Amino acid sequence: MTVVAFPFKSEEASVVAANLLTATHNRAVDEVWAVAAQEGDAMARVAAVASEISAAEAKPVLVFSQERIGSYRAGKGDGMNTAIGRAAEAGVDRLHFYDADITNFGASWIDGAERAADRGFGVVRHRFPRPATDAMITWMVTRPGLAMLFRGSLLPRLGQPLGGEILLTSPAIEAIASDPSVRARSDWGIDTILTHAMTTQGLDMYEHLVPDGKRHALYGSLDELRTMMTECLDAVASLGGKQGPSPDSRFHSDPAAPVPNDLKSIDAYDVSATVGLLGESWSQAEVDLAKSLPGQVAPQILENLSGPNFEFMDEEMWGLTLGHLLANFRLGDATWESLAFRLWVTRVLAYTTSAADLGYDAAMEYLESTIRQYQTVGDHHVQP
Repeated sequence: MTVVAFPFKSEEASVVAANLLTATHNRAVDEVWAVAAQEGDAMARVAAVASEISAAEAKPVLVFSQERIGSYRAGKGDGMNTAIGRAAEAGVDRLHFYDADITNFGASWIDGAERAADRGFGVVRHRFPRPATDAMITWMVTRPGLAMLFRGSLLPRLGQPLGGEILLTSPAIEAIASDPSVRARSDWGIDTILTHAMTTQGLDMYEHLVPDGKRHALYGSLDELRTMMTECLDAVASLGGKQGPSPDSRFHSDPAAPVPNDLKSIDAYDVSATVGLLGESWSQAEVDLAKSLPGQVAPQILENLSGPNFEFMDEEMWGLTLGHLLANFRLGDATWESLAFRLWVTRVLAYTTSAADLGYDAAMEYLESTIRQYQTVGDHHVQP
């Protein structure tokens, strides 16, 4: 049996409905699941639409709320683990996950993953082009963090380690359903922990390219990503000292394709609304903590007490900063969370107003070059 699952919370109901219909209409799919973050109006609206789609397509479309499974903040991780556990118990052969807010979700996502699974790959991950200023947690936290911690391995090469668009075959479902580190991660960190687990289980992996990109609602201020950023930072930091990818696993990735021109011109967030975050709400505890940052990072970030200062945070300075965060950051500590978020905003703004201004292709090459650079630095930066 093949199942497509959509974890959802408060996404636009019409978008969720369109995605449910697309999945249900696909001949490879036997059942569709919508996993609600909580019971309430959003779940009721999706359940009503799901009932209509199920009747029209003569195929089960089930809506249920996520269980409380993990030990971190209740969030996306509980939703994915609820579906994975349910799939393991039901003996599901293939389980697809897709974010519920994708506005260009189509049959090619499912069909591409299914073709790779037919070729014997145990895990299929989707990768896709993004605007040059989108995916800033991926580019500034997760991929460089994986590069420092697992240099020369498969992990830094994965295009979307935070991507929620994956297919798991039954061996992968069974392995991941029993992995304590995956089940514990109930928050935004789930994607990072899942990615690591997939590469250490000896499962063959395929990256399927969606050339049109992943389209979704864009952001205002980067403050909208505060919780996601800190939880994803904690997730990658938690991998320090852990086993790296299995050298015996097979990996294949689709070749690159031309990026749509409209995607190249999208501004993914509001720069002017974000600059103000640099000087907001400094506590004395955060000032004191900032003074412990390495090298010139401390005096430079503290310049924001008197006015915006972000140009200094180039790739070298960010490598030093991120290494310090990987070794010292503490999720749940309000001072650490505020400082880590402020440092990340500084880096994103520095990149946005420099490399990203050079044009899409140059920006993408620059970002990839930083990942290669952080792999050569490796563990040198990850120290108190």
